[in-house]
Amino acid sequence: MSNILITGAAGFIGFHLSKNLMKDYSLTLIDDFHNSNHAAIKRAELLQKVKKVNIQTPFIEKLDEKPEVIVHFAAETGIADSLTQPGKYFSTNVHGTFNVLEQCRKNNVKFLIYASSSSVYSKGQEITSEESNTDSPLSFYGTSKKMSEVMIENYCKQFGLVAIGLRFFTVYGSWTRPDMAGYKFMSAIHQNKPIYLYNNGEVYRDFTHVSDIIGAIKLLIPIIKHLKEGVHQIYNIGMGQPTSVKEYATLIAQNLGKEAIIKYKQLPSNELSITHSDTSKLFNFINYKPKCMLKDGIKEMTDWFKTNRYD
Repeated sequence: MSNILITGAAGFIGFHLSKNLMKDYSLTLIDDFHNSNHAAIKRAELLQKVKKVNIQTPFIEKLDEKPEVIVHFAAETGIADSLTQPGKYFSTNVHGTFNVLEQCRKNNVKFLIYASSSSVYSKGQEITSEESNTDSPLSFYGTSKKMSEVMIENYCKQFGLVAIGLRFFTVYGSWTRPDMAGYKFMSAIHQNKPIYLYNNGEVYRDFTHVSDIIGAIKLLIPIIKHLKEGVHQIYNIGMGQPTSVKEYATLIAQNLGKEAIIKYKQLPSNELSITHSDTSKLFNFINYKPKCMLKDGIKEMTDWFKTNRYD
């Protein structure tokens, strides 16, 4: 049984992955809880075995067992805060990732799976493959993720690390982060408060249910150990079907038995008007096909919200 270390284990995706891998793997779960938000604390309580560890320190030496694979999800997330707090994003996403890489190098950990983001893509691309332009991300969040990809590429070439990067497209589902649109919409609609949409609702996102993300990662974990030394592969993980944010909000309201009060705002310059993933590369590698349709995913998320909301 492989020993897998998951950083950011109390985060949204880290929580779901940890819960799904527990039966099949020996897991070491760490999170630094630096945001101390209620969501992370609740998730950690459910997992019961998350250790508080700062990834900016030599953390592997503190563990009882050296991991064979590291799944690196610890990060500052979201676009808006990266505009006002770029230093925090650099510290966690860039320097934190650098320290994870150094821990891999110094402790001879050969396999790394890590979270990137669709935010690395530049503006003006209707559909994005892994070869699409990532030279000019619109936000510092996207920039920090791109910088991490470049560092990891170098460590693979220089030190023989084997890495798989995953560019997530608008993940949603139960235990979502409270700062994400899905939770904000559910909370506002539940309280009969207005929700704010950009560009008259004509913003499109490739909404991807968290179960499809986890399904792909579960297929990748056993495969990574058979890749050649120094290999670095990057894959999109998305539904492959953009949906308007207005439709997303409307479906949420319907599942909550409410009517959304919608107001409109101008689209910020650091936001893309559309995200649309080309996942053919991942399909060709592991036969990846997302299974959760939007209506089913929203029902799962809103059913969870009715009994588990944070506020």
